[in-house]
Amino acid sequence: MKKLAIASGLVLAMGMATGAQAHPENNGYWDESPHQTVWTNSAGECWRHGFWNDSNTVEGCDGYKAPAAPEAPAPAPKPMAKSVVEKHIVYFDFDSSNPGDVSDIADYIKSLKEVNSVNLVGHADRIGASAYNDALSQKRVNAVSDALQGAGVSGSAISTGYMGENAPAKSCDGQRGTNLIDCLRANRRVEVEISGKK
Repeated sequence: MKKLAIASGLVLAMGMATGAQAHPENNGYWDESPHQTVWTNSAGECWRHGFWNDSNTVEGCDGYKAPAAPEAPAPAPKPMAKSVVEKHIVYFDFDSSNPGDVSDIADYIKSLKEVNSVNLVGHADRIGASAYNDALSQKRVNAVSDALQGAGVSGSAISTGYMGENAPAKSCDGQRGTNLIDCLRANRRVEVEISGKK
């Protein structure tokens, strides 16, 4: 019986020796393969092997806690939107309300992060009756408004007005005939003022 007990003890010791190893992850402690779980006694203390020192303490053993992961850097602040006021002029041929291509103006408006207002004011030159020029300047401003909306600009931001011949950009005194018509081109216009943020 005594020989059997000794043999059993040797088998148990060999089993412990093969089951318990020191892995690099738990350097300094005995752990169980293949899970590498550090062995502890009934008091919850980790089992050190003979090569243990303070430098190879692992989390959960001997009061050691792993250093906290560094906090992620704060996200970069979003750039502040910049308020802008942009002015454009659409010119017209004599006695015409065709605005031509306004895609550049429409593209600029649509590029803004926020559109506060698009103010349109129509004008006419002084050739012809005043009432006729009032109506012509109104047609011009409406034509520009329609063209901008047709290019994708929201009509809710657009406001319109017209001045007829009452706010000329040039006087062209002393000019006659075609020279006068050419000179007064600056008065045949729609002024566009865009307010928003980009």
